[in-house]
Amino acid sequence: MASRFDDVALRAPVDPALARAEGRELIRHEGGRFGEAAAGSRIMFRAAVLVVGAGVLAALYVLMVQLMFGAPGADATTVVIAGLMVAPLAVMQIRGAVRGRRASEVGWYRLRRFTEANGMSYTAIEKDPVRPAALFRVGSSRVASDLVTATADRPFEVANYAYDTWTARTRMPHTACYAMFTVRTALPPMTLVTAARDIPSCAWRVPPSQRPLVIGGSFDAHFQVHCAPQDDDAVRRLLTPAVQETLVELVGNCDVEIVDGRVFFIARRALPNTAPAFWEWIEDLAALVDEQLDRQVGSAVPGMPVEDEARRSRRAKLFERTTVRGTAVVGCLIPLLFGVVATAVISATMR
Repeated sequence: MASRFDDVALRAPVDPALARAEGRELIRHEGGRFGEAAAGSRIMFRAAVLVVGAGVLAALYVLMVQLMFGAPGADATTVVIAGLMVAPLAVMQIRGAVRGRRASEVGWYRLRRFTEANGMSYTAIEKDPVRPAALFRVGSSRVASDLVTATADRPFEVANYAYDTWTARTRMPHTACYAMFTVRTALPPMTLVTAARDIPSCAWRVPPSQRPLVIGGSFDAHFQVHCAPQDDDAVRRLLTPAVQETLVELVGNCDVEIVDGRVFFIARRALPNTAPAFWEWIEDLAALVDEQLDRQVGSAVPGMPVEDEARRSRRAKLFERTTVRGTAVVGCLIPLLFGVVATAVISATMR
């Protein structure tokens, strides 16, 4: 692969009409004749269920306030006030669905052109992908999206990934982003589980044949290393101080698995793969594999070139956790406050 990606397509303006047309065509191609209608119906069904459920809760909430202020029971105002309370939620759901669809169309538009410019292939969706990493052996409803694959020079595959696990009858949705590189050197199978905080829990398990391995130094504070007992020495030879430093720098909040001639770097959440910084990170991972991992074990390992702070800062933002904004919290509280005040005033005047 080239040392640097041509990311003009990720920065250039988007033609909204063309993006919308290509998005519809992609959905029809992936979902068959009724793909677009089915996709829209699923979005509207989920929104309707959420709004109806919230409406029932709002009606019970209004009824409780009415009874507290001496009303004899439910009446027309119960339904009206409850409807007004959930109206902002309905608007938010519609706007969110439209924005999500537009964002997907823009993402497809950009990634298609980006992969063409860099001699790579693009696949929008792959259901139930089969890969040798442990991540792909757990859960149901498994879908890889926005798969970008390169076959020349250094073969690799990058995609976001979603799957569900179940706790009793509760569905637990999970997302991840993985980068899979094919290596030519026979590397010892091993798993590095990040010890980083403030990231989602790990839903998959280390292969049962592997056992914890203490590397020593500060590296054990960043990763829990697992491998088969017979591979202990090979893993220690591979994880030189230079390799340890690069792993902490580039994937300190990711998991790493080496299996069947492939190296997987796995983030425990979906990442913005249309951001130029994301592909800078993929460039850095490719350099790590080329210069430090895919070599004869025990040979001299060069250090990674020192990168600029701006690049490091852009990479760090990829993994920043999204927080709920204050406006969103206020937006939830206003309907509740409205319900109390409106119900109290109407109940008091109707006595």
